[in-house]
Amino acid sequence: MQPRETMRGLPRAVQPFLTWVTGVPLAGSRPRVLWRPVLALIAGITQTAVGVAVGAAGLQQRWYFAVPLVLLAWPVTAGGMRRLDVVVVHQTLHQMYTRATAGNRVVSEIVTTLLWRPPYDENRKEHLVHHAHPCSLRDGDTLYLQSTGARPGMTRREFRSYMWRALLSPKHHWGFFASRVRGNFFSRPPAYRLAMSLTWLAVTIVFLAATGWWLQWVLLWFVPATFFFQNHTLLYTLSEHRWWLFDNAERLTKPQRDQLTFGRFCGTPVPDNRHSGLLRSGLAWAGWWARMVLLYTPYRMCILVGDTVQHDLHHVRPKCDWANSSWVRNDDLGTDQAGRYFEVWGGLLSHVYVGNSVADFTTAEPSRPLQPATAERAAA
Repeated sequence: MQPRETMRGLPRAVQPFLTWVTGVPLAGSRPRVLWRPVLALIAGITQTAVGVAVGAAGLQQRWYFAVPLVLLAWPVTAGGMRRLDVVVVHQTLHQMYTRATAGNRVVSEIVTTLLWRPPYDENRKEHLVHHAHPCSLRDGDTLYLQSTGARPGMTRREFRSYMWRALLSPKHHWGFFASRVRGNFFSRPPAYRLAMSLTWLAVTIVFLAATGWWLQWVLLWFVPATFFFQNHTLLYTLSEHRWWLFDNAERLTKPQRDQLTFGRFCGTPVPDNRHSGLLRSGLAWAGWWARMVLLYTPYRMCILVGDTVQHDLHHVRPKCDWANSSWVRNDDLGTDQAGRYFEVWGGLLSHVYVGNSVADFTTAEPSRPLQPATAERAAA
């Protein structure tokens, strides 16, 4: 039985949370709130603002309160920034955020200026190459991962060692940050975009000079916008595709291209306590809820944000209703498109292991069509 369907018997009040954290609605369910693109923008701004506010509040406290609050603020703020970048800006590159072409450009240029990300034209050109030749050596994301030391065939231990080195590597972070600076100031961006970048830099300097909040800016904006944002990007990208599945071949068939992506679903089936005692059952449920709340929830908030959990849907049908992608993908599993989808359940490590063909780990599984009978059996 599909892991999400094992959760059908849990209270109705927790079902929206479970749909969000897993990325999968129950079979036959419909969204209680129909999401719009603007809500994705509001969610990103809100999360970023909340992260900064938590950090600012922490800096007003004694050190033993300040340290944990700032440590909490960093990934939350970076997660909000990533939501703006990998959800909102990403959809503008496909001209799917607003109906007007000019509107997509405007939204993208404002967000990428504030986050020191590449200008619209350069970003869109590179991203369309990624879609045309995914996981090939023409794909900038493939080259980026290779530059960090990623390669296929590593064991879990070797991969974890590589990942920690990459996350803490000054070379990785300096290269990433330098590319952001070049894109905004030195790679011949359009005149209007260069003016936007220079204005944002000048406003920042004047504001900090007037307030003296240099330390606060470094701790609450610069650190999450660089070290954490860049690490979140790396972890996300490692699981975005099955990068080495076809040896970075440039020409692939449609079925091969479909296998390059998979649904990155968070969670495991609920505990089976039919043959367990009360204590063992209680411990199993406590452990299950702890993973859902303490492990998968931060992952969804900070790294696997927004509709990115259904990234396979984006490659199968990039023009779909992406803001409600959980339900769109579920509906597709009941059509002749079902065979194009694959999935991996678990958390961050499961997803990056599959994305990088780790030698002693399972691979992505074909997604099974969700039939009403499946839901009925789960409820029985």
